[in-house]
This record gives sequence, C-alpha cells and structure tokens, in this order.
Amino acid sequence: MKKDYDKLWDDYFIEGTNVFKNKLGITDYEELREKEVEITFEKLVELYKEPIKGNFDKEHLCKIHEYIFGDIYPFAGKYRTVYMQKNHSYFTGEDDIDFHLKEVLKEMNNEILSCQTFNDYTIFLAQYYYDLLVVHPFREGNGRTIREFIREFVLEKIPNYTLDWSLMNKENLDQGISYGFFTKTLIINEFARALVPSEQNSIKMR
Repeated sequence: MKKDYDKLWDDYFIEGTNVFKNKLGITDYEELREKEVEITFEKLVELYKEPIKGNFDKEHLCKIHEYIFGDIYPFAGKYRTVYMQKNHSYFTGEDDIDFHLKEVLKEMNNEILSCQTFNDYTIFLAQYYYDLLVVHPFREGNGRTIREFIREFVLEKIPNYTLDWSLMNKENLDQGISYGFFTKTLIINEFARALVPSEQNSIKMR
C-alpha cells in the first residue's frame, strides 16, 4: 500500500498551521516553543536528580523521550512516521528506524567494554552520539533526548566520570556534527571538554 506522505506529515500539525498538535491546547507557534522549553527544562532537571533506569536499549531511549515530552506531545516516546533531513544531513528512513536503532545501541553496549583510556571514551562517545543523531528516531526532541541518554550512559558505564554538556562549545559541536560523516575530530574534542571526573562535577553542583 502506497503511503500518503503529505497526510503523514500533516498529521503532526494542527490543521492549517505549522504548530505541532499538543496536549496544552496551544495554537501559536512561539507560545508552544516557549512552553516546551520551560517544561522540558524542568523534566531534564528531574532526570538529573533521578535518571530513568534501563538497559540502554531502544525501550530505554523511548522512555526518556516520553518522560521529557510526554506532557506536551501525543507522539512522545514513539518513532517518527515521516522522512526527515536537516540541511545536508539525511536521517534514517522512517521504516528503518527500529532496525538501525537496535543495531546502534547493541554495538554501543558492546563497544564500551573495549574502552580503557580517557581517549578511548571520548572517541566512543563522539561516534555513538553522532550515530544516534543520524538515526533521529523521533519527530521532535532528538537532541535533548539523546544527550540525556548519553549522560545517563556515562553515569552507568564509565567509572568515576560524568558528562557535563554545558562545558561544550555549541558552535564547535554543531560544526562537528555537520562534518561527522567525514571526521569526528571536532565532536571528540568537545567530549574531551565535557567528560569530567565525578568529584569535579559534584563540587560544581554544590
């Protein structure tokens, strides 16, 4: 059966607008964006204090997305149903999300066992951060969800370290992502800034 791509795309929006269907009853684009920032910030603070437990598989990632966006969007925690690209970046096709996400996360959980040095960890994190962004499983909120997922992964899997995203240079990171197909060097450099000893991060939070 041939897909009606226009309908699938339009189903995400309030009819006749560029505003996502939402649980807040908001019909103005800027108002929804402001409310989204406010709510998701609160949710991320909550997750900082009490991360979602899981096996760092697709279900775990979806639970994080649902927790962050569940009070806002009906598609929270669900894969996107439309094809997406950003600038010159092409994301995994909607029909292949489940397969590729499972493969990336399986490799991620296996490869971490081979890391031994700080440099190993930064290369590892840069690679799988980029890979998850390429899969881009959700219609909205991929960046925030993947960053939280990786932060929790570091807490669980990399002894004596935490990940502080605020230490990264956002412009350098964004540029690194745009070049990520060819080289991960810029992304690696930013993870080297943000991967800090646990005691250093705990002192900062006092």
